[in-house]
Amino acid sequence: MTAWIMNAAGLFLTTTGALLIFLYLWRAPRFANDWLSEEARDAYARNRVLLIVAVGLLAAWFLVQCLAVILI
Repeated sequence: MTAWIMNAAGLFLTTTGALLIFLYLWRAPRFANDWLSEEARDAYARNRVLLIVAVGLLAAWFLVQCLAVILI
């Protein structure tokens, strides 16, 4: 029983962390326009979008696992 509670708490905290990182990346200020060259701006925008997608998928997977622990 203790192991189940510790695993559920760890999954909840990991899910919360992933969601907070996703929200920060999604609403982060676009400061790259001030100090990057044109090529670097394009690379930064592409990598930023890929990072948002990756963290969003990770957060969604953790959320599905967290719901499964709660409902099953």
